[in-house]
Amino acid sequence: MDTPSVRTLMLGLDGMTFSVLDPAFEAGHMPRFKALLDRGVSGKLTSTVPPYTPPGWTSIFTGVNPGKHGIFGFTLGHVQKSLGLVRLEKVAAPAIWNAANAQGTKIGLFNIPMTYPAPVVDGFSVSGMLTPEGGGETPDNFTYPPELAAEIVGKTGSYEIDIEVDYAQDWKSTDIIERLSRNLAKKRTALKYLLDTSDVPLLFAVLEAPDRLMHVHYKYIDPREEHYNRPEAKAIRERAWEFFDEMDEMIADLLDWAGDDGWVLSMSDHGFGPKDKSVNINVALREWGFLSVKGAGAVTKSQGVRKVARRAKKLLPKSVWQKAKGAAQQSIDWSSTKAFSAPIPQQGIYINLEGREEQGIVPQSDYEAVRDEIIAKLTSLIDPDDGKPVVDHVYKREDVVNGSQAPFAPDLYPVCREYSYELSDGLYSPSVLDDYRSLPRGFHHMDGVFGVAGPGIEARRGERANLLDMMPTALYLAGLKVPEVDGEVLTRYLPPEMVAGRPPVIEAMDLPNAGEGSQAEAYTAEEEAAIEESLKNLGYL
Repeated sequence: MDTPSVRTLMLGLDGMTFSVLDPAFEAGHMPRFKALLDRGVSGKLTSTVPPYTPPGWTSIFTGVNPGKHGIFGFTLGHVQKSLGLVRLEKVAAPAIWNAANAQGTKIGLFNIPMTYPAPVVDGFSVSGMLTPEGGGETPDNFTYPPELAAEIVGKTGSYEIDIEVDYAQDWKSTDIIERLSRNLAKKRTALKYLLDTSDVPLLFAVLEAPDRLMHVHYKYIDPREEHYNRPEAKAIRERAWEFFDEMDEMIADLLDWAGDDGWVLSMSDHGFGPKDKSVNINVALREWGFLSVKGAGAVTKSQGVRKVARRAKKLLPKSVWQKAKGAAQQSIDWSSTKAFSAPIPQQGIYINLEGREEQGIVPQSDYEAVRDEIIAKLTSLIDPDDGKPVVDHVYKREDVVNGSQAPFAPDLYPVCREYSYELSDGLYSPSVLDDYRSLPRGFHHMDGVFGVAGPGIEARRGERANLLDMMPTALYLAGLKVPEVDGEVLTRYLPPEMVAGRPPVIEAMDLPNAGEGSQAEAYTAEEEAAIEESLKNLGYL
């Protein structure tokens, strides 16, 4: 296919949601991003199950579901057999950069989560979340070509992939917004340098800041929440809106790069909403008889122990409680455990299946019966505070993922009511439900944001797409063939005369996987520990 001379931009806003955008727009904030959505087609973007960063962004840049690319969380494996942190070379599918480069089109990649080590591309790449930060210093191996790192640091003085989040303190003030602001300023400087010095017709850039802000301050920003009217909310919200305008300035840089005749495909990997409670899956499984603890007698279920655990969780430093949590998980008695919680970002449950798990005990013949028993228990779980069911629905693995990597996914995916409950893997938590309603926290929701704008596109809002559609649509807009993926080209939102004159070409392509050729040393023990601590601070581990 002939490649158009116009530019194509994929603009990612991690965690962006209309429940926050709409009030911001109404108050006059983010004018460039609002104008972008207003002049094109926009609406809600359906995320993965679960709506989490690792499967979400990996599905966006590969165009296939997690059962094909194999990324279900920030870590590989589970508590019985941990295989370490995810790295790009673990992605079992080609990415948009492989498809573009194979057709002779250069591409620029900037700050995309789950892209460490930096992808080897014809163009440039700057890695995103999970890049080792080097103890707060400028990270190593975060660019391709490698010498690009020194050029960026020459412009920014230092470079930081992500900020640290402290749930225990950050909700009380605007401190996290100030850290995000400083981080964004360096990223904006770096990106402007790349746009000025690189000649790429296809660019994929992500701003992760919305996710970090809304994990901590969501309820202060959404006018539907009670926290919105609390005395401390106004100052935090006003600073948040100022920061949204700072993001809008960086978005404006990208839109200026694309030009009036360029194509812009905007997206978020998931949406956001309030986090009210968490569900301690391992506690529930233990109470229901599916999980056992070594040496645990009736005393472990006593009211006295629960009171001690509840008090300890309030008084102990988070680092101590996290270590205690890890030790508790190691105390699972696998010889009498039928099911156990997946790591938090996977939001699921594994069956301790014989022949699959190293210490599996559930025969294949009992697999369906055990899953059905757990589903029945989950759907009958009631929140005592309102008398309503906690779980809306439980997906079986085959309902949501398919492909060669599907056997590594959790066996069950509970979906909680209105996504206001998050699944946790706590084992010795004082109760099945932990209450976070007093805090302004947010949690991932299924509906993200998408928009497509460009010449001849008719403006309309309230549409819907799937994040799997982003990769094939971007390739088509760039004038390229599309490999066989799960997503589809969003031709229904594009000018009919364009689609008629240049229909999408879908064909099998022999492409390398996303991380092929990427070069970086394995994580050191210190780097892995630092990244895991950052993920714990975000509530992901």
